[in-house]
Amino acid sequence: MANSREPLVRGVLAPAQIELGQLLAEGGEGRVFEVAAIGAGQPVDAGQQGSDHLVFKQLRQPRPGALAEEATRYLGALSARAPNLAARVKAAAAWPLAAVESSDGDVLGFVCRRAPERFWVTHRDGSRRLAVLSYLSSDPDRVAVSYGVDVTSPGSAQRAGVVYALARLLDAWQRHEADMGAVVHGDLSSKNVLWSNGPVPEVFVLDCDGAVVLPGRSGPATTGGPSRPATPNWDDPARRPGDPIGVATDRYLLGIIFLRVLGAAHFPIQARQRLGATVDVDLELPRAWRRITDMPALWSLCERSLSVADPKGRPAPGEWVSELEHLLGSLGAGELGTSIRAAQGDPGPAAAPVPGPVGPTPATVSDVRVRPVLRQRVASTWQLVRTGPVVGSARGPGGATLVVPLGAGTAAAAGLFGVPPGSPPKAYVRAGWAAFRATHRLVARLLRSPGRRAHGLRRLAGVVVLDLAVASLGLFLFGMIVSPWIGL
Repeated sequence: MANSREPLVRGVLAPAQIELGQLLAEGGEGRVFEVAAIGAGQPVDAGQQGSDHLVFKQLRQPRPGALAEEATRYLGALSARAPNLAARVKAAAAWPLAAVESSDGDVLGFVCRRAPERFWVTHRDGSRRLAVLSYLSSDPDRVAVSYGVDVTSPGSAQRAGVVYALARLLDAWQRHEADMGAVVHGDLSSKNVLWSNGPVPEVFVLDCDGAVVLPGRSGPATTGGPSRPATPNWDDPARRPGDPIGVATDRYLLGIIFLRVLGAAHFPIQARQRLGATVDVDLELPRAWRRITDMPALWSLCERSLSVADPKGRPAPGEWVSELEHLLGSLGAGELGTSIRAAQGDPGPAAAPVPGPVGPTPATVSDVRVRPVLRQRVASTWQLVRTGPVVGSARGPGGATLVVPLGAGTAAAAGLFGVPPGSPPKAYVRAGWAAFRATHRLVARLLRSPGRRAHGLRRLAGVVVLDLAVASLGLFLFGMIVSPWIGL
């Protein structure tokens, strides 16, 4: 829940007023430390700061003090004008609470809220990592096998809830752009957007000290802040290197995050968009979506958000908020939306009308077409991999019994094809035949699945080689058996 009490830290601090704790992270822009105390030896009041600690982001390159003023004053201005929108920002973003300045007025770093514990995941080896979007934009089976982190299946209401929470944050940043200015993050990437699936889907956006507060009464795409480097494959193809950032960039990134989070795939479309090509996106969703009434407004919203031909026409986040509330209701998860709003300290549903284009909404955009494809989820080859000691067999795609154990000593425990050592020969034959059939079924399903046919063709080449090897071995064994009877 959002903390209703204002944090103690606000404004400008001198380096001597802040006591640093341990180093938490280090990157290209600077280093992040725990904050042990602020002021004249007084410890940080955790009760008034919220249940989570503060951190200090030390910049590698100091910034002029004037560039930090709007960032540190933004929350106060928003709180005075729109307390509910300010609550969304406080709950979902590591907004700079104070700037630490040197004696000559340069900003050395910022004090921010630390990502709460629910935005961290624990790997199999016990290490703790930030829950970045990469976990959600990858094959869930791969994430489970590689890291020991369980994530929800593609198309789930939990995943839609994560996008909904992010859309509400961007709505808070951009809703008052006409008068008090809009906030542009500019790098809503896998490394800067964290997620939490429990107990309520939430987001927490990092690196907000690099965000820009645009002047009021400015157009959404004509006026922008200073250029900001973008994370590769998480950038806006309509924005050229060196261009100022504007709200259109964040609106594009919201669309790409919707695709990658809901579809649990990467969707690398930016390179083709830069070439001016028309992009067709097949968003594979589970067959459970067949119960949902057709939602053309949702797909049109995604297409307009991803448009490079018309970046000024990209929809405002408020349109996403309204449509995602409709989606959660259609998925039978309306109460999830209520919980997300409560977690952000702003319990009301989407305000109506939301900012959007004047006139009828176009059904599609010429340069991007998004088509939902309802299919039974293709079982990943990662499901054939298990970790730790295996006793007995495990069920793979198509009901195959095929286990590839990882770790020392597991091969002896599992045996060939996951059959325990000492089993009768018939068990090995049955397991091998089941794995053989499952491999062919998997290839057939990949070839029928839009967006995975290239992978299916590669697997088909391997299956052809396997079939030839099996056929050659079968002919050899047949010849060995028959040759004595025909006198060879």
